[in-house]
This record gives sequence, structure tokens and C-alpha cells, in this order.
Amino acid sequence: MAPTHYRDKSQPLHRTFPMQPTPAILFEDADLLALNKPSGLLTEGGGERETDLEQIAAQLCGKTVRCCHRLDRLTSGVVLLRKTARFNAELAALFASHRVRKLYWAVVAGAWPAKITKVETQIAAVSPGRFANVTTGGKPAVSTFRVLGHSPDATQTWLSVILKTGRTHQARLHCAHTGCPIVGDPVYGPGDHATFFGLHARELRFRHPGSPQEIEIVAPPPANWPDWMEL
Repeated sequence: MAPTHYRDKSQPLHRTFPMQPTPAILFEDADLLALNKPSGLLTEGGGERETDLEQIAAQLCGKTVRCCHRLDRLTSGVVLLRKTARFNAELAALFASHRVRKLYWAVVAGAWPAKITKVETQIAAVSPGRFANVTTGGKPAVSTFRVLGHSPDATQTWLSVILKTGRTHQARLHCAHTGCPIVGDPVYGPGDHATFFGLHARELRFRHPGSPQEIEIVAPPPANWPDWMEL
């Protein structure tokens, strides 16, 4: 496999893509809220400097709302938030024990090797900026992959990615590890001029902590994704 693409430190850490519309509500009940986060929006931690997803959710609900997990700034898709403290411990346990199925769609550069359906590496935090790289001595990370389609000119591949673990930048690192980085990735990619970021949290599936019901939440991909994809 190709080595991981490391960031050129002379280049900016973030790229700017056109901001997508206000997050759509994908699921809501008395305790939980799921939003379709647009690329470019922080999940949390915006403070007074910039608006983040938690702040938007608080405006929608009229009270403080907290994220159950995070997506990278550039990654779009499903984010689950808790509207009450009723199931804090149960939700934390679900995510910590990997009992939440996380399925992503990815658009990667190049032709994905057909024989690669699973990637297992170790991932470690790297300072500054908390960027992660594939390395020895890190935490185990496992992802599975399935090819969904190819661009007409065969320069891009559309993938379904399931994260078995939840390491920082895991999908991005594992794609780059195969030599097919996420399109538009400013850290592990080739620094191309893509007009979109090719990683989208497509689906969350989990058992609701307040009932035996299994919840499946699906997020439509951003409108600026490629026309060749059969969406």
C-alpha cells in the first residue's frame, strides 16, 4: 500500500468550500435530534468566533443541545445530538462500545483497488493541531470498504465506508493509506482544486436507549457532489 500522505506544513490546515444550506432535521423526538451537517461547519467549539452546529441546534430547540459525537469541519452528514440529559450515560456507552453503526460515503481520487475491502492500521494523534497519521504505537483502527461506482473518466471512485472504530480522521487516513485520498482533502490529499470535500456521514444506526426500537438515520449528500453519482 502507498504511504500515508502527510501535510505540507507550508499549506493551510483548512480549505474553504462553498457553505451548504442550513442543516436539515433528519430525526427528532423528545430526547434526540439528528441534523445533516454541511461541509465547512464546526460540530462544536465555535464559541463567539463562529457559529457551530450545537449553536444552530440550540436555536432550533430553544435550549442547550449537545453533540453525541463529532464530524470534522469539512465532513458533511448525520450528527446526533441530545436535547435532554435523560440518556447521557447510555448514549456515551453506545458510542464508546462501537454499537453505533457509522456508514460514510466517500469520493476518492483514482481507481480504488478492487481487492481492498478492509483496512486495519494504528492511528495516533500528532501535534500541533491534533492531526492524525497512520503510525506504529497508535490505537487500532478498522474500516471496511465497498465500491459503489466510478466517474466516467475513471479518475474518481465512489465508496461506502463503515468505520468499525472511531479514530480521528480515520476514513481520511485509511483512504490515503491505499493511495486513493479523499477528493478535496487538504491534509492527506494531493492539494487538488476540487470544489467539494468527498466525505459524507451517510448513515447512523443504533438502538434507541429509551426503547427497543432500532433507529436508522440517513442524510442526503451535499448538492455540490458530482453529477455522475447515481444519487
